[in-house]
Amino acid sequence: MLSADGPAIVGIGEELTRDAGGRSGLELQAGAVRAAVADAGLSLADVDAVYALPPYSDAHSMFALTLAEHLGVRGSAAVTVDAGGTVSPITMLLQAALAIRHGAHGTAVCVFGEAARTGRRHTGTGWTLGAAMGTEEFEEPFGAVGFVVPYALLASRYLHEYGATRSAFAAVAMSARQHAALHPLALMRDRPMTAHDYDDAPMVSDPLCLLDCSVIADGAGAVVVCAADQARDLVHPPVTLAGIGTSVTHKNVNQLPPLSALGMREAADKAYRGSGLTAGDIDVALVHDAFTVSTLLTVEGLGLCGAGEGADYAREGGLDLGGPCPVNPHGGLLSQGHLGGILHLTEAVVQLRGTAGPRQVPGARVAAVAGNGAVFGTCGVLLLSGADR
Repeated sequence: MLSADGPAIVGIGEELTRDAGGRSGLELQAGAVRAAVADAGLSLADVDAVYALPPYSDAHSMFALTLAEHLGVRGSAAVTVDAGGTVSPITMLLQAALAIRHGAHGTAVCVFGEAARTGRRHTGTGWTLGAAMGTEEFEEPFGAVGFVVPYALLASRYLHEYGATRSAFAAVAMSARQHAALHPLALMRDRPMTAHDYDDAPMVSDPLCLLDCSVIADGAGAVVVCAADQARDLVHPPVTLAGIGTSVTHKNVNQLPPLSALGMREAADKAYRGSGLTAGDIDVALVHDAFTVSTLLTVEGLGLCGAGEGADYAREGGLDLGGPCPVNPHGGLLSQGHLGGILHLTEAVVQLRGTAGPRQVPGARVAAVAGNGAVFGTCGVLLLSGADR
């Protein structure tokens, strides 16, 4: 259980672009760390722990140690974390927070980034990942390659089980695009989307069309975490880690449980119990949205609406700025750009600082960062609390 006076996020760094100009994932992550440390009013000499997810496009053993060496960080820990998707930065924060509370180290950075758009090897069927996924023998021979096809299977199940239509997916995509127009870093900020655009988009893997899929980007994001007593003396009001919950159910999509048994609800319940907060306390939600169906399942898992009600919730404007709990005001993976979930985390901090400009959720005091990895095989929910402004 985390507490209100526990470890806090005190600095953030982020970059997003269509073309990193030849910089590697290592260089992008190092740049985000330097920016986050500077944002906190600290120096790299103050950092004694590095938590990092290696670039997916560039498999790398002991990556966090390489990054620490590159940055010149000498301290107590360099931990490589690959828990899956958005759960990776959530797990980094959990590990860093626990280590700080137990005195294992003082100030930690958590980071992810890669040249996902320009740095991946391109084949005739798309970009490839740099590491094996464990599906090469059991799923790929049958066409379940990468993530689009597995998520399409999940989306088909959602439509069938809840009697929903693809108009719900369209509502998710259009909400993300509207929000992206308000973010200066969003890759799709100058491209409005209509229901007609969605209906005319080419199908990628039925029922997911091009506009159901996230936008691959180059970039990185990082956060700095330290103890509460140190955080109070730094530049920005601290953002406290109020609660974290995680759940694991499977790895391969052929082992996907029923929608009612996915782990997002369990992860949310753990976070709520640990923090004393409820779904009604959340002012803004940053949820994994590599594909539109992921948004629906995650808002349902958070309890923002009931199981199977995400379709109506999205169509009725529940995701939008001005709604009861705006979702992904930065545009998300769908329209800001896909960098795992690290920019969901930095956006949560920006919202709780009250510095998000035209996309600011008024009076935001509690943010939820929620996501999954391996097609909901692992789920995580992080609750963050902002200081009084």
